[in-house]
Amino acid sequence: MKRKAYFEAHAMSLGKLLGNLQSIEMGARLAIVKLDSRVAEGVESQLPTVKAGDEVELNAFSNNDDLRQTLEKFNSRAPLKCHIDVNPVVELRDALAHGRTFGSGPVSGPLRLLKFSRKSKDKRVLVELAEDMTPEWFREKVSMLERAIERVRVVLDYDKQEFT
Repeated sequence: MKRKAYFEAHAMSLGKLLGNLQSIEMGARLAIVKLDSRVAEGVESQLPTVKAGDEVELNAFSNNDDLRQTLEKFNSRAPLKCHIDVNPVVELRDALAHGRTFGSGPVSGPLRLLKFSRKSKDKRVLVELAEDMTPEWFREKVSMLERAIERVRVVLDYDKQEFT
């Protein structure tokens, strides 16, 4: 694969991961709200029309829960068959948000994703994650996120749309 095509494919795959992570979080928040009819009514009537400076009720859509808290709350409300394996989703999101991605070695070699501990000791820091972002790595991560999105879709009772 030529250098430009390789990096374009990497950028597209990275975009898929980030888009899927956002979809999972927002879908889980919407599902939590939907499962509470009192809150759902307020969200459906308020959020489409709010402006900067307005105040809205605090709920699963507007609170500052992190991804782990949101997915755990989703799991506590969703049917067992729709539960999401929280750790791999959160670990991927944290690695992408707080890690370092770089290329080294041959131009056609995979980019690397490293995540370092927030704590250091004696001017040294622990490497918590070191992975090559190969096409197979991207396929595995995208597939894992797509399974989670499907579970959220089922809880939301949304129609499945295929884009071709």
